[in-house]
Amino acid sequence: MRAALRFPWRSLPAKLVSSVFLTALVASLAVAWLSAQSIQSFLHDKIDRRLPSILQGADERLSSWYSQLELDLRTFAASATIRQNLDALRTRGPGGEVEQYLSYVLERFPQYRSLILLGSGGEPLFRVGDELNLTDELRARLTEAAESGAGDVVEIDGNRVQFVSATIADGDDHRLASLHGVVDLSQVEAVLGKIPLGKRGGVFVVGGSGQVLMSVPADAERTRYQRPRPLPGALPAVEVYDSEAGEAIVGSAVRFGRFGWTLAVEESYDQVSAPVAAVVREALIFDIAIALLCCVAVAQIARSIVKPIRELSDAALKVAAGEEGVAFPTDGTAEIGVLARAFSEMMERLRTNSIEIEENRIAIEDANSRLIKQNQELQRVNEVFLQLSITDDLTKLHNHRFIQEHLPREMKRSIRTGEPLCLILIDIDDFKQLNDRYGHSVGDAVLKRTAAVMNEVVREMDLLARYGGEEFALVASQTSLEGAQGLAEKIRLAVSHARFPVVTLDGPSEIRITVSMGVATFRGDEKAFFNDADRALYRAKDAGKDCVMTADEGAEGL
Repeated sequence: MRAALRFPWRSLPAKLVSSVFLTALVASLAVAWLSAQSIQSFLHDKIDRRLPSILQGADERLSSWYSQLELDLRTFAASATIRQNLDALRTRGPGGEVEQYLSYVLERFPQYRSLILLGSGGEPLFRVGDELNLTDELRARLTEAAESGAGDVVEIDGNRVQFVSATIADGDDHRLASLHGVVDLSQVEAVLGKIPLGKRGGVFVVGGSGQVLMSVPADAERTRYQRPRPLPGALPAVEVYDSEAGEAIVGSAVRFGRFGWTLAVEESYDQVSAPVAAVVREALIFDIAIALLCCVAVAQIARSIVKPIRELSDAALKVAAGEEGVAFPTDGTAEIGVLARAFSEMMERLRTNSIEIEENRIAIEDANSRLIKQNQELQRVNEVFLQLSITDDLTKLHNHRFIQEHLPREMKRSIRTGEPLCLILIDIDDFKQLNDRYGHSVGDAVLKRTAAVMNEVVREMDLLARYGGEEFALVASQTSLEGAQGLAEKIRLAVSHARFPVVTLDGPSEIRITVSMGVATFRGDEKAFFNDADRALYRAKDAGKDCVMTADEGAEGL
């Protein structure tokens, strides 16, 4: 007993506390290490999937954006306003309807810095927007690349720009000129900026020689991409490497086939691994705290166990020393009561914790229910927004964007099934004079009323849309050219018989309007399909208006 007092670490309480502490500490560290390894493995697996997913999203966004850009410019180049005024542009110089049309396009499509019109030999005809110093060599390259759409990034006057080109041809597909849009690269960076990244992550567009063309976020100091570029068609691989500044980086890259570019994404390794470090640190602190609490509890239990043993030992020593009347302790069985009370308190705490856990579970279920309702409401709102995006605000018909998406599907279906498909372009005659005479409010009312009149005539299977200004487009599925002519004639008569009330300085009155219509049938060529309808519409205008024309026949009614 005296030895235990001289060497307290040899006592039973000390041994119990030390054993429990070491056991709890080793077990806690093992659990923390296993947890960290599992979390790190899970995080690395998530990174291996996340970075290629980011690259795939960037590839799809850029491909879709450039495809839309090329489609828009081909649409602008196919405008009759440009084609019919080329001779006047060459003889009288800039101005007139071409300047108004291209200025309107540049205002409505901010992705272009300027629009340039070149002749068939590369000679400059007209430009709107920023002025660029185009060399003869560059103009020749643009003229040759007019059929290829978007080109690579070039540097002009210290600025990096990109050209999107389209050919302007007559009805026989003879090249008359070419239209070239100068793309604002900040618009491309804005597309990449929508990609979700970490706080210290970045996406880079790398050119064919390794130069950094664009980056999000913008990094003026990053001029070259030092990593080996992936082969075309190769799957993106995630790698860990050091940046030029010596920072550990997690990155991946994939080839962007459209221009031979490379798309690269990088994130800071410290930021990526920060969740693992935080979990390990918190787990270690938590485990050590548990070990200390266990030691305190064991010390209390050990003292309560050792006390009756020590009293018994002291009583035995007194007996050995010959003392009389030594009283042995009789409350040795009280330790069972202590254990019982400890277990009772532990069960009470467990019951309290169970109640709290159940309350938390109910609260979580309520929160999940509210979240599901909010997601459903958000989905409904998104559906409304989608409908608004394809609907013309004034006439409540489908808009230009919807018909551009709908028409290719109908053409593919016609090719697959062999069923006929027709396109009717409708233009209100003398609409500008009507606006000038009665005002734009009357013009808007006429557009709404005209749309309503035509909508009553067309069939449910037809698609009627406002194509732009006073022009409408009607896609007639499963309809022959003769059937489409008949449908167009019904629409023409319905509009010509309609009355449009107006209020002038002389009081209320009614006006009549007429429409000119061009009908074309699909023969397997998308470009020729639209050009035939457009040419037929202009034939109707030239024939005196208020009539239905095809691309190759005379008027169908006056």
